[in-house]
Amino acid sequence: MLVNENWFEDIQTWYQQGRSASYQELVTIIANTPSFLFTPPIDDRQSDAIAYFVDGCDRLQRHYESEGKVEEAYNYMQFCYAKLQALATHAEVEKDVKRWSLKKLDTIIVSMMEFCQQQHDNAWLKESELLVELHVAFMQGQNGLNLYQSRRSLR
Repeated sequence: MLVNENWFEDIQTWYQQGRSASYQELVTIIANTPSFLFTPPIDDRQSDAIAYFVDGCDRLQRHYESEGKVEEAYNYMQFCYAKLQALATHAEVEKDVKRWSLKKLDTIIVSMMEFCQQQHDNAWLKESELLVELHVAFMQGQNGLNLYQSRRSLR
């Protein structure tokens, strides 16, 4: 499947701009991520695009956190987690892509829990506890596939 060339070029251009890149541009790019990007089969171009998406969400999370915009920061973590969770559970996803997605979800959930625990509000602590419960329940249904070595790298 071909990745929307305009989206792919837009995100590549954003990264090439380096420090002069506008975070508002990245917000627009991430918000307009084509849904078919996460639809199997995942080819090399989609793999690259997914890697840009994940990193873009991470950059936006860190940017908003540094500005004290906690809700916005957390929303990008949730958005990334949701997209990768949907990819990992797609009936037609390749096993290596599923494993990579599950491993990435493990990494993201740890970051989300740490983020919640750094906030100074009991609601965030409760959110952290809920994250653990929901992630464990989700992973139990994945038959330990996140524990095996993947041969394919999605960058």
